[in-house]
Amino acid sequence: MEAHIDEPLTERIHNAWIQAVDLHALPLAGLPQRLWLDLMLGPGDDEPRIHLQIDDRALVELTLAEARSAGMHLIGLAALGVMGIPPRSPA
Repeated sequence: MEAHIDEPLTERIHNAWIQAVDLHALPLAGLPQRLWLDLMLGPGDDEPRIHLQIDDRALVELTLAEARSAGMHLIGLAALGVMGIPPRSPA
């Protein structure tokens, strides 16, 4: 997906695959907040980055390798939670 308004090619930002997840564990005024996940390629970037933000507050930008690693950890933690294994501190 691209949206450009007369920007020079070197200043264009490309977005794709914007996803949203409602965060019921962090309600704001009784309503879930929304986590936005976006694949973005900015000017001068060698590879796309994953941008995460809650509603309109920017949170973090991840490389593709960081996003894969974080995603695998999230899936693993969710699997442990479903199995009823109590959380333990890594320390």
